[in-house]
Amino acid sequence: MRVRYSAVMRGWVVWCGGLLLASQVLAFQRNNANWSYMSNPMGENWVICPDRMPGEAVQRTKDGATAWDYARFQFTFDNEACLSNGVFGTLNGVNQIDFGFLPPGVLANTVSFFFTDTPSQTVECDMRFNSVVNWYTGTGTPPADQFDWWSVATHEMGHCLGLAHEDSVTPPPVMRTALPIGTVQRQLTADDVAGRNTIYDSPQAASGSSPTPASPTSASDDGGGGGCSLMVGNLTDASSLLATLGNILLPLVVLVGVRVWCRRRRR
Repeated sequence: MRVRYSAVMRGWVVWCGGLLLASQVLAFQRNNANWSYMSNPMGENWVICPDRMPGEAVQRTKDGATAWDYARFQFTFDNEACLSNGVFGTLNGVNQIDFGFLPPGVLANTVSFFFTDTPSQTVECDMRFNSVVNWYTGTGTPPADQFDWWSVATHEMGHCLGLAHEDSVTPPPVMRTALPIGTVQRQLTADDVAGRNTIYDSPQAASGSSPTPASPTSASDDGGGGGCSLMVGNLTDASSLLATLGNILLPLVVLVGVRVWCRRRRR
């Protein structure tokens, strides 16, 4: 009987471990609107306004978009141009990426638009990088006093795709809320990939015509007005630390519980 119960408990522990890993992969958060209704998502006129952008910021922005490319879509950029007259977050048929003022503590901000009669269909996405931030636009490791443009671009492109912030899993995904200075987050994690694939592997049925521009609305994380911002973070970010501790402690608690149960069964 001891052998039988031991085998059952070991199987149970393995099952719990697998369930824990699976839950991490599926922890991503979605916005209410995305481009999956289109036959060629992200194949639109993404336009970078290079005015005052530092160093290699234009190329790093494209690199951030490329991180999300896969079989269902690829980001396509038109020639650089400033088509929004310096106004950020205005519905004008241009997916504009620019460089300008944002509130302190905000690295970048993304605003998506949809129409009230088709709230699940993104029709435009605008992005701004904060001009008061000390940026690193190279491909190596940023200095301790600079923020990595490439990492921020990857994050903001995830918002344009329809993903929201996620801080409950380890390793921290690209879509985490904050980026510590002097660090990089350029590669998608399993959580980021799962979020993208969930949205775009099963595209929505496209409508026969373009949405009627009756009441444009900007979409944020919670579907209300405004946009999604990547914030300045600390190397010891609390949410990531708590997620790590939780992932470590849960298996330990399970194992201790199994050990105590087995000892009681033997008595």
